[in-house]
Amino acid sequence: MSTGKQSARVLLVNDSSSAAEIGGRLAERVETVETVATVDEVQDSLTDERFDCVVSEWELFGRNGIDLLTAVRETQPAVPVVLYARAGSEATASEVVAVGATGSAPEADGTDPREGLAARIEGAIDASRSGRSAAARDELHLYEQILVGMQEGACLYDRDGRFRVVNDYLAELYGTTQEELKGRQSELIEAVREGGSGDRYRELLDGERDVVRGETEIEMPGAGWIVVDYQLSPLRVEGRIEGVVGVAEDITGQRARERQLERAREEHQELIDGMNDTAWVISIDGEFLAVNDTAVETLGYSRAELLDMRPHDIDAHLDDEEITALIDDMPDDERQVFETVHRTRDGDEIPVEISSSLIPYHGDPAVLSVARDITERKRYERELREQNDLLEQQRDELDVLNQVLRHDFRNDLQLVTAYTELLAERVEGEEAEYVETIRERANNAVELTRTARDTAEMMQTREVDDKRVALRPVLEGEIADLQEMYPGAIITVESPPPAVSVRANEMLGSVFRNLLTNAIQHNDAAVPEVTVSATGREGYVAVRVADNGPGVADEQKSQIFGKGEKGLDSPGTGLGLHLVRTLVESYGGRVRVADNDPEGAVFTVELPKAE
Repeated sequence: MSTGKQSARVLLVNDSSSAAEIGGRLAERVETVETVATVDEVQDSLTDERFDCVVSEWELFGRNGIDLLTAVRETQPAVPVVLYARAGSEATASEVVAVGATGSAPEADGTDPREGLAARIEGAIDASRSGRSAAARDELHLYEQILVGMQEGACLYDRDGRFRVVNDYLAELYGTTQEELKGRQSELIEAVREGGSGDRYRELLDGERDVVRGETEIEMPGAGWIVVDYQLSPLRVEGRIEGVVGVAEDITGQRARERQLERAREEHQELIDGMNDTAWVISIDGEFLAVNDTAVETLGYSRAELLDMRPHDIDAHLDDEEITALIDDMPDDERQVFETVHRTRDGDEIPVEISSSLIPYHGDPAVLSVARDITERKRYERELREQNDLLEQQRDELDVLNQVLRHDFRNDLQLVTAYTELLAERVEGEEAEYVETIRERANNAVELTRTARDTAEMMQTREVDDKRVALRPVLEGEIADLQEMYPGAIITVESPPPAVSVRANEMLGSVFRNLLTNAIQHNDAAVPEVTVSATGREGYVAVRVADNGPGVADEQKSQIFGKGEKGLDSPGTGLGLHLVRTLVESYGGRVRVADNDPEGAVFTVELPKAE
């Protein structure tokens, strides 16, 4: 709202005690009044600043109005000068006009004598301003019309930073009308003057700056604090600076969105920085948009260097076309996984597994790629291949050993057994006992070769090929072989085995043979007794082998099958029982041992029925 004062800057020259009184009276009529005492100070002030009028008394410490006028015309020729004389002074109005002053006003006694001085000053200022050419007035009016029509906040400020012309956009920003804003002090100009070093607004008015631009926060009535992007430049008409043109835009929302995007970027960065694997955000055009700390540490490049690079620059395995194809073929809702090799700044190569997926990044689609160092996995795979090669070699060697056991060694033992049987018919007494011991040990050795052969075959078979195997003929065949091998033992079959098929393979006979021979070989009774029974139950068949031997101590029951071991060093009682457990479990069954009544042990094998 207008203050009623004339928008003007007046320089008062007065070295008397009345300076303060005159200056106060003038300040009631014009916006700005500055006071100096000498002609030299007048020149300094006019050199640094622009004024609309110079007001001075005629006599100034030995200098007069002529000296003052000469100083003003040398500095700012167009500025009007009003001289006044003290009461009783010899200076007259005609003399004042003679030296080229705009006018005079005597300082005389009377009612409110300074009112006339103020009126004369206002008239001089108005006359000076109205004395501009019609072209200048038209030019200024054109500028005003342009400002009013602009689609962003635009205005013309006077020399004191008050609104002179305001367009609708700026009035709406303030929540008021153009007329209400005219003559009002601008919050933006106050912020510009307070910010930075020096008075930049004054520098615009004095022609020392061509433009002032920047961004600041100002408090708007009823709207709170807003962020404004502004540009200020002096308005020159016929070489005279008439004011300052201001263009401002409310960018509060834009800055809020930028902060939101920055927070999102920081959240993305914090997310990938929290990964132990190297991670990248790659644009659809194949440029790095973000990299995490692990990538910086692993590859040896700075973050800035990596952001200037592309995936092609660090990949030592894929060519440019392959990398471009991978980005182009990214699935929309699935992960893309592949292996490649990354090269560090030092030239080291790191095998990696890449897992990539599409993500939104700053509003655009991008690729998030996580690269896991698989150096250890590759080393393990290499060692595994070497071990497999070694196992293949050992299997071949074991196959040779198996052939030796099955043919040469076993044939020799069978020959020994045959000769001991012939020899037993020709000896009696103590010699007959020796022959029987040789025969039993030879039979045990033959059985051991069969167990070793079966174990070797099992070890050479990586997967168990389950088949439908008829239980009765296999079990009855092994019982018959046991009776032939140990004719002195009592072998009882409580009931015929059920005529069912079980899930097993051709090595099922080895399971029963080892259980039956174990019941004889580890039996300390004078006459070994073995009782066999088989019963069908829902879903499986249970085969029970009981003996009258020493039994198995409780602390050995969990170890007798060599649990936790895979070979001859097993803490169990022998290779045969370990083979039994391994085969039965491979069929999907189980084996257990319990105490027999009144003595001995009972081994029970449960085998699943074949469907």
